[in-house]
Amino acid sequence: MNRSACTNVLSSTRVSPSERVVRFITLCVARDFGLDQGALLVPTRGAPQAAFARQVAIYLAHVCFGLSFAAVGRMFQRDRTTVAHACRVIEDRRDDRDLDRRLTALEHACRRAPAGAGGLRGELEHSRHAAETER
Repeated sequence: MNRSACTNVLSSTRVSPSERVVRFITLCVARDFGLDQGALLVPTRGAPQAAFARQVAIYLAHVCFGLSFAAVGRMFQRDRTTVAHACRVIEDRRDDRDLDRRLTALEHACRRAPAGAGGLRGELEHSRHAAETER
């Protein structure tokens, strides 16, 4: 992924941290799968390739950013059980060497994002803490 595309996705200040995470992950996954980014965010299942790519994006949101199934579900407009299923499907398919290599590369991209995926993780943690404090 080129750095300017990553920077554009991560630098928008009007967008919540969770929205920036979704945009970044879906951009990375869409490019890797040769799909339009919007195909990963449609409310319906869509084509099998798009559905699988969405499962990969959901998995990355959970694994790389440490988000709960419920939080990822809200980000992708899916139920938490759908998120759990997606994570199981991707974990089970990691036995495929080619897919495992692709997932490893995507995980590294998420962890070394410009402006820092760590920065996004910190912002997500801060916004979660603020939401819990308000309750």
